[in-house]
Amino acid sequence: MYKTILVPFDGSALSGRAVPVAVALARRCGARLILALVHDPSAYIPFVPGEVAIPVYDAELVSEHRKQDQAALDAALAELATQGISATGVLLEGTIVEALVEYAQSAGVDLTVMTSHGRRGFARLRLGSVATAYLTRATTPVYLVRGSGSDATPELPVGTLLCTLDGSPFAEAILPHARAFAEAAGLTMALFSVAVPHATPMAPFGAEALLADDSAMVLEEAGRREYLTRIASECPPGTTVHPVTDMSAARAIIDEATRTAAGALAMATHGRGGLKRMVLGSVIDEVIRHTHTPVLVYRPS
Repeated sequence: MYKTILVPFDGSALSGRAVPVAVALARRCGARLILALVHDPSAYIPFVPGEVAIPVYDAELVSEHRKQDQAALDAALAELATQGISATGVLLEGTIVEALVEYAQSAGVDLTVMTSHGRRGFARLRLGSVATAYLTRATTPVYLVRGSGSDATPELPVGTLLCTLDGSPFAEAILPHARAFAEAAGLTMALFSVAVPHATPMAPFGAEALLADDSAMVLEEAGRREYLTRIASECPPGTTVHPVTDMSAARAIIDEATRTAAGALAMATHGRGGLKRMVLGSVIDEVIRHTHTPVLVYRPS
């Protein structure tokens, strides 16, 4: 069970969507709840134009913004107090992701609950994502609540926690965290694996058409089912298994979450960032950008 839950907060309604989820989890686990707001002067310090742009430190401006950030944090804590919810607030200094990661490690945070915009395409490249950057550095699980979509206040997930595995020890690193989250949220675990079919090129040089190897597909899916069944024996009672075959792992995961109305997804991530992420791609990145289902993510060390 969780002992300390962190909620990155910036005073906006968007970041506030994560608070009710964290509150519900904290109540079920008896965990300490921490709201963290990062005061980052680099976000608004003006630059003097010239041959080389030079940042101008304005102590009065920095002080005013710090007061505004503290006021937003105090208001959020006061609102929780009116609901009988005890929480701690901390105002951090520095760049957002670095300050959050450092604090999470020093405070012994077990779980971070935060909101993801779920941006796609050019907007994602241009604006970046605090959630994505945090995932590449966090050393403990992160539960992402989707910020876009329904305006309804998010609640604890219900039903199943869809845990995706691919047969590798890396992917299996999510299992202890999935079990802990399922217990804390009252979910049933469902193990899911995607078998990508082997294909034989029909054209002389390969690119024009592909013929799926049906016999290999049958064997692969049977192997996945046997693997999931073995893993399920080490999971809580009632854990189900479901292997599928699909050319796209991300699409299959999203479709399965929709088909089963899963309460949440659980996945391990390599935590790639920058150019390496763009070149190699990421199944979990694709899932996060396209699903409306909350996602529990863990980056193995």
